[in-house]
Amino acid sequence: MGYVGNKPAQTTIPADDSVTTAMVQDDAVTADKVANSINTEITANTAKVTNATHTGDVTGATALTIASGAVDLAMLSATGTADSTTFLRGDNAWAAAGGTNTPAFEAYPTDYLTSHAGNTWVKFDMGTEVFDTDGCFDSSTNYRFTPTTAGKYFCYAQVTYNGITDGVRILSAFYKNGSIDSITRTSMVSAGANEGSTSCRYIFDMNGSTDYIEFYGRRDGSTSRYYLNHGTYFGAYRILT
Repeated sequence: MGYVGNKPAQTTIPADDSVTTAMVQDDAVTADKVANSINTEITANTAKVTNATHTGDVTGATALTIASGAVDLAMLSATGTADSTTFLRGDNAWAAAGGTNTPAFEAYPTDYLTSHAGNTWVKFDMGTEVFDTDGCFDSSTNYRFTPTTAGKYFCYAQVTYNGITDGVRILSAFYKNGSIDSITRTSMVSAGANEGSTSCRYIFDMNGSTDYIEFYGRRDGSTSRYYLNHGTYFGAYRILT
């Protein structure tokens, strides 16, 4: 059968790879016509261009890289003061390394020999201070340690009795807020004993305001005995935690 009228023009199919830019009309190719992997890369690259605000510091075609030495202290948002004595903590704050074990003190009795009755707890009058960093030990009236900083405190003390006999039990104790908290007992059983010591070591949690510690001693029997300031002392210091 022949054609009636004008014969349509023959369409030429381009060879592979022969489609040039000039052959594609503007906005003719949509995202649907482009492979998904290409769309993903375009989106990622667009985000990189949009968010690249650190000119000269952030580089990289596929993975962003911060140049070595580009981030200085001024760019950090840490609190505190950065200097040669501080370090940057995990909570993004500058803090001083180390610390001090204060408040702290040590004292001993003012009198060389003082007597007290047996079978009775006696608080020693530690009237002579070796040191007292924060003025937290009362060496004139109550002979108690009242630290002004909350924390854990290592307390140590010793009493040395003079003129005791074999088999006599001597004791020492820390009182916290007026009540016995920690007791150490020593029995003198050696032949010809004349002096005996007993000591206390204990860690206390202190609230930094009203909690206080005192040191007491006791010996069995009814006769007055003596303690020596050379072997009798009381001290404490804060533990860094």
